[in-house]
Amino acid sequence: MKKGVDNRVSELSKYLFKAPQWTYSLLFLLLFSPIVGISFDYGGWSDIRAGLLLIGIPATISALISPPLTQTFGGNMTLNRSSLLSLIGTIIIGIFCITGALFSATLEGYIMALGVVFAMRTVILLLISSNNVWKMMIPASLQTLFGGVFLSLYTHSGAHYTNLIFGCIIFVLAFYLFARYIDAPMKKAFGASGLDFMRGFITHTADGSSGIEDFFKEMGEYVDAPVTVLSFKRDDKDKATFVIPNIHPGLMGEIGGGNLPAMITENFDSMVFVPHGPAYHDFNLVSDDEIPKVVSAAKKALKNVAYTELGSKSVRVKKGTTTILGQRFGDSILLTSSQCPAPTEDIEFAVGLTAMAETRVKGAKYAALIDAHNCTEPYAKVITPGSHTSYDIIKASSEATERLLANKNKNGKIKLGVSKRSGIYTPDKGIGALGIRVAVVEVLGQKSAYILIDGNNMVPGLRDAIIKALPVDEAEVMTTDTHSVNFGGNNFIGAKIDHAELIQTIREMTEEAIKDLDPVQAGMATEFAEDVLVFGSYRTAQLASTVNAIISMGGGLAISIVVAALALAIFVFARNLRI
Repeated sequence: MKKGVDNRVSELSKYLFKAPQWTYSLLFLLLFSPIVGISFDYGGWSDIRAGLLLIGIPATISALISPPLTQTFGGNMTLNRSSLLSLIGTIIIGIFCITGALFSATLEGYIMALGVVFAMRTVILLLISSNNVWKMMIPASLQTLFGGVFLSLYTHSGAHYTNLIFGCIIFVLAFYLFARYIDAPMKKAFGASGLDFMRGFITHTADGSSGIEDFFKEMGEYVDAPVTVLSFKRDDKDKATFVIPNIHPGLMGEIGGGNLPAMITENFDSMVFVPHGPAYHDFNLVSDDEIPKVVSAAKKALKNVAYTELGSKSVRVKKGTTTILGQRFGDSILLTSSQCPAPTEDIEFAVGLTAMAETRVKGAKYAALIDAHNCTEPYAKVITPGSHTSYDIIKASSEATERLLANKNKNGKIKLGVSKRSGIYTPDKGIGALGIRVAVVEVLGQKSAYILIDGNNMVPGLRDAIIKALPVDEAEVMTTDTHSVNFGGNNFIGAKIDHAELIQTIREMTEEAIKDLDPVQAGMATEFAEDVLVFGSYRTAQLASTVNAIISMGGGLAISIVVAALALAIFVFARNLRI
């Protein structure tokens, strides 16, 4: 199975790095340029002087002038990035000069390098600053322009300046065609610029900017998504609230709804659990501006909850690889679905909606299906409508509901105990800011534990080991599917932390929750978050395919275009073209 766009995009972050302090970049290029100057072979101090005048000083001036000039033309460039860009240009010039010296043509190599640097700066500014090529060509030309000015100190040959002009035209055109060719798939598929996408991703990864959301807004579509709450109240005060939105927490980091569970939680006063509802990446929020709509639906549902003191013991139903843990509260049903030990990805929205509709047909007033999201590995499959697993989920949900509703005369008073620990692990370890939350429900002497970890899925086998260690009758381990931990690719719970330590922590928290058991009233209600802007149907697959195609063809295409441009430039230089 192909990687989803969430993972494919987040994996790109490993190729990014933070620009060093500008003083380091300028110091290095000023030390490097005199060394390259030796290749000019003017003799002694003249070589050092040539290196500084032709390479070092133009690079330094362009580094200092580029940021304000770029901002003047509507772009954005920091001094650190500008200095690094000048350093890269200096290194390129050095390579060309040294190569040219091997053929006694250092000056020709220098002139050709100025064209390459112009083109390189143009493409990079398009990627990190602005997509307006004509405006970005002005700051992009600075290092070449000043290099050409200082070139007059060493040659007055018209052929050299003709070669410089034609070299710039050849390389800038080649790199521009490359950039636009890479841009074309995104334009065709979504009507939005791929360069805007890459620039938004780079600025988000480097600076935390949410500019990439503007790209997603252009491709998104509006949907109505159910949001179900299960509330537990004691003495007219909320003790715990389960908020289950059929929205996917993506794309990554703070982009869109990447940190959806934490952002929902901060809008409630009680202990809040935000497990993963059935939804795939097509239901990623395009912007965190959409989260208030989800919160509003949850609060509206909370106001409509009809509470009861009575509930049922939990039951477990297994169909194929699907295990459903179900429990009734009054006339409403909570279902938690796990595929463990089979590695899987998300349950698609339509599958969850069908399963919940099946419970309503069986007589449940309200129903919530949680995707426990607790066992996976790279390339795990999404649970799609029509698959064997989707039917197993629907059948297991139906059977669990029948069993729970058939035992209405076997009601008992509901007790609830909770425990939480936040900040015990860092996101790079796979666990987000909400940490771990535990709810223990006791009915008729049976204790059922609901463990929620703020992370994106779990390594195989860890869920079973946790459940086995808990001092309760039934249990399920869930993850929020937060994508705030998703940088550099997959970061499953258990991949970077000690399992024994995690299991012991959860066991201790479960014991704390048992000690916290109090009689409560419980109730469930569902409302729709309306006109929520999400990625849209099949957009994720389309975007993932487009990103994959761009990445696959980009390297080979870039090499082909650069080689062709070099060949053409060498031909022009060899002819010593004159106007």
